Amino acid sequence: MSDEGSAFVRGFGDLAGSRGGIAWSLAGGGAVSLEGEHVAATDVDAVSGESGGWTFDTRLDGDPLQGAATFRHIAVDAPDRTTIACTAIGRQGIPGHGEERITGALYAGGEEIPYEEALISTQYDGDGNPTRFGLELWPQEADQTSRAAATRVSASILGGARVGTVWAGFFRCHTDGAEGIGTYLLSRR
Repeated sequence: MSDEGSAFVRGFGDLAGSRGGIAWSLAGGGAVSLEGEHVAATDVDAVSGESGGWTFDTRLDGDPLQGAATFRHIAVDAPDRTTIACTAIGRQGIPGHGEERITGALYAGGEEIPYEEALISTQYDGDGNPTRFGLELWPQEADQTSRAAATRVSASILGGARVGTVWAGFFRCHTDGAEGIGTYLLSRR
C-alpha cells in the first residue's frame, strides 16, 4: 500500500485478544502496538491492518498539522462491523477545545456516513495524556432535542505510549450497548 501524497492514520485491534496497532504519517510518522497489557513503539510497517479483526485506514488531505496547535484522531470498533472515526483540529490561538473543528463519520460496508455534529470530551492524566474519552455523534438532520438520536461512545484506557511529539493509545470502548476497542492519537505543539 502506498501512502505517498496523503497523510494517514491506520490501525487494527482485537479487544478479546488484547492486541492492536496504530500507525501514522503525521509529525514524522510512528506506530504503537498493544500486546496484552504491554504498549510500545513499533515499526510503521508492522501496523498493516492485517489482524483478522477490526481495522481502519483514515486518509487525510494535505498536512492537518499545518497551523494546528492540537490534532486528535479517534477510531472506534462499533457494532455490526462498523467503524466510527473522528478528527479534531485546534488551530493556534483558539481559547480551548470547544473551538476545535471536529468531523466524524460512520464507516459501514464501504460507505462513509458523515455525522452532522461530533462532540469529543477527554479526561487527561497529570502528563496531559488521555485516560478516558466520550463521543456524542449526531446524524444528519437528527432532532438534537431528543437524546435518543445521538450515538454515544464511552472509553477507558488500556494503555498508551509517546513517539516523538505524538501520543497514541488504546481504549476499551462501549458503543450502543456493545464493547470494542478504540484508538486515540494526540499531537500537540
